[in-house]
Amino acid sequence: MSGLIALVDRYFDAAPRPDADAVEAGAFTLFVSRTPWGYYARPSLNGDRPIESTDLDLVAAACQKHGVDLSLEWVHETRPELRKLAEAYGLSCESHTLMVATAEQVRAQVIPGVTFRVAGPDDDALLVGRAVAEVSFGFGGTAVGEPGAAERDAALSRISPEMTEHLRYRASSGLTNTVVAETAQEGVVAAGSYQPMGSVAEVLAVATLPSARRGGIAAALTARLAQHAHDAGVERVVLSAQDDDVVRVYERAGFTAVGTVHAAERQES
Repeated sequence: MSGLIALVDRYFDAAPRPDADAVEAGAFTLFVSRTPWGYYARPSLNGDRPIESTDLDLVAAACQKHGVDLSLEWVHETRPELRKLAEAYGLSCESHTLMVATAEQVRAQVIPGVTFRVAGPDDDALLVGRAVAEVSFGFGGTAVGEPGAAERDAALSRISPEMTEHLRYRASSGLTNTVVAETAQEGVVAAGSYQPMGSVAEVLAVATLPSARRGGIAAALTARLAQHAHDAGVERVVLSAQDDDVVRVYERAGFTAVGTVHAAERQES
């Protein structure tokens, strides 16, 4: 395992801890959320033996005890044996490309007619950005589509008071930093965030309204997020890309592929 992969793996272990209780279960650490967000189990950092099916039994039992779904996330290079074990256990697995950028690699871009800014804890754009993500991820992919401002505003009306409180808390505490992209005609058309822990931060939930896609906004927004993180003292910014199209978006922002991350969960019957 390379030093970079080990550094990223330590970050993924640290990131859930401010909002979750860490429960040791066999070779896994289960993060039981105290917030509206759900978390997952991942291989414990101190594990020094191959993971076995009995470890999956133990983490499944811990999930049942704490009333959470069995969900695993891990970096392939740290536990290459786990994907086959998870699939044999009946879990559905997805793989994403793990990418990293340093300050020197990030390529800033200017998009005519689009402005980028940080959405603070008291800024309504923080909630609008969350609504953009709901619309974007509901449509999927990177293709242009019809959903736009009207669907975003409808999603905004559905955000619960609990989620609103949580988003504002994360922003005020510095645990999550959000950047939005706006146009004069539509307002917020894209949003994304990063979560810093020490010298590493992860970019998450970069989303563009389908009606505003294919204009370079996602790559420019990702670069702004990475720049903001680097300006705050972060040395490396990581993210995961769900497919080759998304990989190309992040490459335009200066990110390079360094590994693979997996997610596994029970298939719905």
